Amino acid sequence: MNSESLAPTPVAAPAATPSLADLLSVRPPAQQDTGADVVSMPFLRSNPEHFSSIGTTSPGGSVDTRHDGSLTAPAPPAGTSQRVPLVLVHGNGSDGALVQTWMHRVLNGSELYGMRFQDNLFDAVHRQQPQAILIQFIPGAMEPAVAMASQLQTVFPHIPRIAVGRANDSQCMLAALRCGVQDFLDMDGPLDTAQQTIAHLLSQPPVMEPNRHQAPVTALLSARAGLGCSLAASHLAWYLQQHLAAHMPHTGLASDDPESLACLLIEMGSPGGDCAIYLNTPGEFSFGDAVSQHRRMDRRMAQSALARHDSGLRLLTQPRPIHAVAAADVDALLSRLGQYFEHIVLDLGAVASPQLAMEILPKASDIWLLCDQSVASMVWTTELLKQLENHQIDRDRLQLIVSRHDPRLEMSAQQMSKQLQLPLLGVIPERRRELAQVVNLGALLPLQPRREPYVQALDGLLRRLLAANHPATAPHASAPSSPWAAWLQRLKKH
Repeated sequence: MNSESLAPTPVAAPAATPSLADLLSVRPPAQQDTGADVVSMPFLRSNPEHFSSIGTTSPGGSVDTRHDGSLTAPAPPAGTSQRVPLVLVHGNGSDGALVQTWMHRVLNGSELYGMRFQDNLFDAVHRQQPQAILIQFIPGAMEPAVAMASQLQTVFPHIPRIAVGRANDSQCMLAALRCGVQDFLDMDGPLDTAQQTIAHLLSQPPVMEPNRHQAPVTALLSARAGLGCSLAASHLAWYLQQHLAAHMPHTGLASDDPESLACLLIEMGSPGGDCAIYLNTPGEFSFGDAVSQHRRMDRRMAQSALARHDSGLRLLTQPRPIHAVAAADVDALLSRLGQYFEHIVLDLGAVASPQLAMEILPKASDIWLLCDQSVASMVWTTELLKQLENHQIDRDRLQLIVSRHDPRLEMSAQQMSKQLQLPLLGVIPERRRELAQVVNLGALLPLQPRREPYVQALDGLLRRLLAANHPATAPHASAPSSPWAAWLQRLKKH
């Protein structure tokens, strides 16, 4: 490949039938890419973190290899990055080098973004916004190729997927077709056939990416520890999981399928670990681990790394001791996880890190503040509200839940709501003894039957949450929760 092939094409009248080179070079980026980990180089571009093992071409057009057969690349030249229309996902070693060399010939030296199966392809797709993704299908990497094609179909259904392999390998070709790829490029076939296939693909108008799904986030917090915030969050997330999992037919997964992702509970309060105890779901992968690896977090990692309750509820618990994390990294993690789950519940508890909470709360869909009927709780809750106001979090976005409510006490829930100037969302009755009995057995109070007052209170909060964020799955507002409630309704009508 000579230097002239890298020069920009002179402006001229568009040809009636653009060439493959034109199709590969004229697609402008949708927006300026500021990612520092993508660089421009001939034929293949990759994340510099992987330069030691991802193949590229030298300025002369040949593929450089190390003595052990793996690929290496020279240091990337300085320059601004620009998106390319094609991304190639390939295997390691000689198989990866072979498909890169073949694609180099097919594309006549035009640029291509290369990734390995173990790399985070989803970050690259978000940055590059390719018009098509090429996936290498070889006997030694059949399983990751099938998994990658299936996940791309789920996460990026608008981007065509093209398989690259050998047509005489019937197993690979059949596996690729079963994954729903749009076409198959035969490496043993004529180059002009592959070039025509890619040219036809790139000549089609690109399908715009649909609005990316972002799960609603419900945050529960309190000004003091010991108000039952983690216990309420655990019950609420468990109930949400059961309801949402039963209304997820569009995923094609059963509610008990380990790959289904409905609800996620993230514990960020102090001292940490209570939610995992209540749900009897320990996990080695903590919230701190997820924040430190947020760039690698994809759907497959969310399915496999996060602790899973028997109901399918996923859990990220706070490690002990609590390590400081950057608010920007937490925000990036929540944005990534919001693409995969239907709902996220944040247990901020007694707010272990006020500054972090202030950064996260503005992005929450619902903010529920728990307070009990004690003077100390009222004083500390008033102080917390001042901190929230100083961080531009309006009181109109907050709702009050009176926890451990005892109607015999003089301070009523309505009086607390008026004093704190917060709308009253609901009350959770005083049931510490009953809760301790079931929690000590390693369980929670089941949603059915609803005779338990604590369950009735949480069920009311659940219904409000569903009506506000998941109206298509919410139970009918007028539907009675019990035969007794139905009898009362009929009595009121008469």
